Amino acid sequence: MQPDQVDRSDNAAVDLWQLAGLPGGLLEASYLTGPLASQYRLIVDVLLEQQQHTLTGVAATDLPGLLRERVVRSGADPVLLDDSSFVLPARMASLERWNVVIVFQDKAIRDADFVRDRDRYQLTEFAAELHRAVISLGHDVAAAAAATLAPAVLTANLDLLQQSIERDPTTAATAWSVIQTTYQAMARAAAGWQARLAGALAGPPDHDKIQRVQETLRRYVDMWGAGIDTHSEKITAAVAALTATPLPVWRRTAVHNLGASADDAAIDELATSYTQTLSTLRQWFDGPDCEARKLRRQMRDTIGPLLRGQRTLAAVGGHVSRRAEMLSLAAALDAAPSDEAAWALWCGATGLFSARHLPGEAPPPAGNPAASSWWDSDPVPVEARLRKQGPKATTGAAARIPDRSAGRRAARDRARREAEAQTATEAIVMSRSGLRLSEWPQISAAELGLLMQMLSTAGGVRPGMDGRRTAVTGDDRWQVTLDPPSPGALSAVLRITDGGRLVHPDVRLHLAPAGRRLA
Repeated sequence: MQPDQVDRSDNAAVDLWQLAGLPGGLLEASYLTGPLASQYRLIVDVLLEQQQHTLTGVAATDLPGLLRERVVRSGADPVLLDDSSFVLPARMASLERWNVVIVFQDKAIRDADFVRDRDRYQLTEFAAELHRAVISLGHDVAAAAAATLAPAVLTANLDLLQQSIERDPTTAATAWSVIQTTYQAMARAAAGWQARLAGALAGPPDHDKIQRVQETLRRYVDMWGAGIDTHSEKITAAVAALTATPLPVWRRTAVHNLGASADDAAIDELATSYTQTLSTLRQWFDGPDCEARKLRRQMRDTIGPLLRGQRTLAAVGGHVSRRAEMLSLAAALDAAPSDEAAWALWCGATGLFSARHLPGEAPPPAGNPAASSWWDSDPVPVEARLRKQGPKATTGAAARIPDRSAGRRAARDRARREAEAQTATEAIVMSRSGLRLSEWPQISAAELGLLMQMLSTAGGVRPGMDGRRTAVTGDDRWQVTLDPPSPGALSAVLRITDGGRLVHPDVRLHLAPAGRRLA
């Protein structure tokens, strides 16, 4: 590819984009796409790294050396920079056209400065922020750690804010800063978990996707399992109490945040943001359809696909793992320094070691005490015909087929009993159709399993305009409809005969037989 062809293709792509006139375009991100994206990103990486050392930009004469140092540090071959497709002036012109870099010139002091390249390059403010965001993609360890402690931190600082909002504006401002930062970290972590789950559940399962889902579920359990259930009611109560705080009190806290010289517009805007953030916290933690519970349902719904993906990998894992091991063994044998070393490696991988006699006496053979072991018995002559033809040389009556009729009869009886028990359980659950869960009597473990299957089936579909959810079970036998709980209703508590209880929103469950769907 020639340099002038590269420049014309870049110009045509940008011109086509600008002529389209579509909203949402981001010209500064053009360097991240296309066949030359690796070259552009290398340049932007170096310019962003140099901002830590100098704020006056990078000289055009120093940029090639910095690029070569970066390539060497990354472990790549610096010869790649000498390729004919890497034309640095053309790359910098494209970056300037995309508003990624600012090009300016040093001041000429000596006569020699008039004949040298005096251009200097500096990233624009927007491009620097964009590239920092690109570099930080996938690195959410700090956000996940903050999200793990978010409920407890929110509870403590909301209590502190509630106690000091009237009498100590300085303490209230400090508490509010912690609340705002913690909430933003929690929201970013939750959004990152949702994006990671959505990407991992798309397409066929593989080992990396299963690991991402498992890691995300562990982080969720650390946060929601350990903190949300404990602190949701406290957070909701504190938010409700703070919502009743009059506006002048919030303005006094805003003054301590902005300073005494702040104008009224800025103070009013910050005071309004206080109430908006409290409303957002209430949406996160208050009610059966709050964001915390929605995220809980999303995490619950991923368990089924996760198990199916693990079963799929387990079904084919033997073939995949053996192929990878054989390829690795073949490469190791090929790299062996000698035939003896290769043979030792082969024996170690396959277990083809020479026989070894262990000390001590072997136990007598099981069964008949008078029987002789293989070590003590006399050798038996083997006919030449048997040695040559193997099992085909044996004569006589065929071996008797083992009688397994008793086992098959027992299996049929067990299947019949299980079917009768399942039919009885379904009849009991069907008799309670149309009742809210709070109206159900004590249930057995079998009834609990069938109920959980129907609740999870209907809970996984999107509700209609009236809030009802309707779905058909996986075996195409039952149509399940859930009416939403009444506003302000408490959760239903179902007692289980074997001990324990089930706490669930007080929905009304409608069950009806469903016809088999067409293939």
